[in-house]
Amino acid sequence: MGAMDAFVKTFSLMVEARKLYIPALVFSLILAPIAAYLLPEPHFDYTPGYESHGNVVVEEYGSDINLEDEFLGYLKELAKTAALLTLISFILGSAAQYATTRGALLHYSGENYRLGELLIDGVKHIPGVVVISLLFMMVSLGMAGIAVIPMVAGAFFLPAGLILIIIGILLLVLIMAITTSLSAVAVPLYVDKGRLSAAFEAFGLTFRNVSSSLAFGFLLWVGIIAVLAVSSPITLVADAVASEEAAKYIVQFLQAPFNALMIEFVCVGGVAFYRELQKMEELKKVDEELKELGIEV
Repeated sequence: MGAMDAFVKTFSLMVEARKLYIPALVFSLILAPIAAYLLPEPHFDYTPGYESHGNVVVEEYGSDINLEDEFLGYLKELAKTAALLTLISFILGSAAQYATTRGALLHYSGENYRLGELLIDGVKHIPGVVVISLLFMMVSLGMAGIAVIPMVAGAFFLPAGLILIIIGILLLVLIMAITTSLSAVAVPLYVDKGRLSAAFEAFGLTFRNVSSSLAFGFLLWVGIIAVLAVSSPITLVADAVASEEAAKYIVQFLQAPFNALMIEFVCVGGVAFYRELQKMEELKKVDEELKELGIEV
């Protein structure tokens, strides 16, 4: 029940504290023109050439430029840009994540807060959120590597090894679900307790409540997929209708509100699940104390 309660509470918090959307929107709008400017455009020359042989005109497709080399060059440029954009979005996203999480915790406790203060706090605590995100990303990748073992083993013993591949895929899905909850709880712990080491308490909270953590991870995916399902058609239409140069900026600015919504959803969801886990832990302690007194609940 903890996962479902947290999921429902996430939406109620987002409705009650609508201004928590603003920090994520601010940083998403800052990122939008940067991403549009940096993203390279493919410049492949497909202009046909013509060569005359007497009364016969032969059409030659392409230009003197080697299209394969040009395409590889574009991929290299795209990879460099993607790396730079990932770094910038990681930094801006960390500020938005801290600000939104801080606001959600304050609202959850019934305390007042100002958006300006949240934005400033978000910028100040970028390093802490970046460190936590990187560490938990490495943990997630390491845990995901466990699921690769049966898949690789199964690939060597096909067709009998197909069962190992299926087991590996199922294990990977479960690991991804629980690490989603793990990462979602880590930042609220850091924000709430004010120290980096507090983020590692997420391991105890999530793995002591495995079923709830798995369920909440899946529910977070559902919410993210729902946002993507709404935003994708809108950006695709804008990309198709607008001119090539303008489309980059239009798409990025149209995508920004949805990116902000996803940031808010994940952050508020992490806070809601964190509070639910705390309640569950407190109930367990009460049960243990009652058992020590010989009282069965």
